[in-house]
Amino acid sequence: MKRKSLIIYILLMVTVSVGAQDYTHPRDMGLPKSGFERPNPNDYRLTLENGLVAYVVEDHRVPLATITAFIGAGTAADKKPGAAEALAQGLRSGGISGMDAKDFKVRLRNMVADFRVAMGPEITTIRLNVPVEDGWQALELLAGLLKKGRFNQSTIDDLIKSAKTKANPSESATGESGPVLYEGSLTTAVERFKALLFAGHPYGQAPGKEDYKKLKIGDIESFYSTHVVPGNSVIALSGDFDAELAKNKLAENFADWQSRPVPARKEPVELKAPTERRVYTYPSDKLQAWIVMGHELPVVPPEDQVALQVMNYILGGGHFDTRLFRETRDKRGLTNDDSGFLELNWYGPGSYTFRTYGRPEVIHLLAELTLKEIHRIRAELVSEQELFVAKNALAEGVFQMGFENGHATALTFAEEWLRFGNHEASASYVKRVQELTVEDVLAAAKKYLHPERMQMVLMGPVKKVLSSSYPEGDFRVQQFGEMVAGK
Repeated sequence: MKRKSLIIYILLMVTVSVGAQDYTHPRDMGLPKSGFERPNPNDYRLTLENGLVAYVVEDHRVPLATITAFIGAGTAADKKPGAAEALAQGLRSGGISGMDAKDFKVRLRNMVADFRVAMGPEITTIRLNVPVEDGWQALELLAGLLKKGRFNQSTIDDLIKSAKTKANPSESATGESGPVLYEGSLTTAVERFKALLFAGHPYGQAPGKEDYKKLKIGDIESFYSTHVVPGNSVIALSGDFDAELAKNKLAENFADWQSRPVPARKEPVELKAPTERRVYTYPSDKLQAWIVMGHELPVVPPEDQVALQVMNYILGGGHFDTRLFRETRDKRGLTNDDSGFLELNWYGPGSYTFRTYGRPEVIHLLAELTLKEIHRIRAELVSEQELFVAKNALAEGVFQMGFENGHATALTFAEEWLRFGNHEASASYVKRVQELTVEDVLAAAKKYLHPERMQMVLMGPVKKVLSSSYPEGDFRVQQFGEMVAGK
């Protein structure tokens, strides 16, 4: 009986709480300032005579050591298709010259290391996360990879094999309800979109089996010796250790890394993006459909980035109170998500995409509502309340997350140094955000958001989508642009 009374009491308390919900705007709540100050990067930076820069941050919250190396080169720096991808593959599995590849893997396994190598068009990342007692051994392995990586024919053979057998992710997707509702199909739609947008451009190249067959070991070694050099690399190191000891270990392992010229950065190739709207269709036997629509972005200078970020935060910035989320999910329950994604590259073109999904019959309306909000943010000023929330979310939230722990701090400073060679952008970020006006946001929307030249990828039961209808809305996907069967 007591337990039943307790349950009734809890339910009453929840009811009272909901009924008394406070709708005061955050601006009027008198919330205290966060008091956050960006750490001083000079407190963490180590610069060796060979030009290698590292950021070392103590973090005693967990007994781990995390090491990340950034190399200022990626797939877009390829002189021969596949050389960069082969470098990444060799770093993952080839190991270190003078050490058998199996021994390299055994040492990683004995450390229970989380070891990852990732490569984008502009940057390569190597990360090792290990128990702190293995931190110096992991640092030694990383130094070996950077100073004397091992590449052989098996590296190329592995790429040939994976290119031959690689399956469409959506065909083998599994999930709680099987492949039918697996959200990975959105990932596939995004991949299709980027392949179309960057087709023929260095930022979109995707070497195939024939490219790898033409590759020689010397091509990989040339890419490696040219780009993996001290002055083109930055290391972020954090963990449950003494920072001075860590700096000494860095010097012990990397001081003998031979200094070589930093490679000249390629002049960015102009992206000849499509100017006429098209819908690329990819039929797939699913219960729902996915759409990705958007266009390319130029290199956005730092002085424009904050206005663009604030504009996207208000429009579709991946949280529960965006204009897109309110219109498509909160008011109508059409989808679980409708968000905008800014993907800015440092030296070449990026992309701005809008991604959503739902039952076949609501896809037309989802596209219509998304386009409506895109046009609206380009045509009228956002409200002062929207601007207030967005500016504080970025300046007092997202920016601070870049320093939420030791490795986040080391990563933030390491990436910034690799890009700019200074820390002026992070030093001025909060001020630049807080000085934004509603006019700045409108200007950013007009300058960087262009619905008239967007492309769309439609993936799922295409015939059902195109033939279905919904009580609300007048727009049809067929009206978006020319329908093209995706390859």
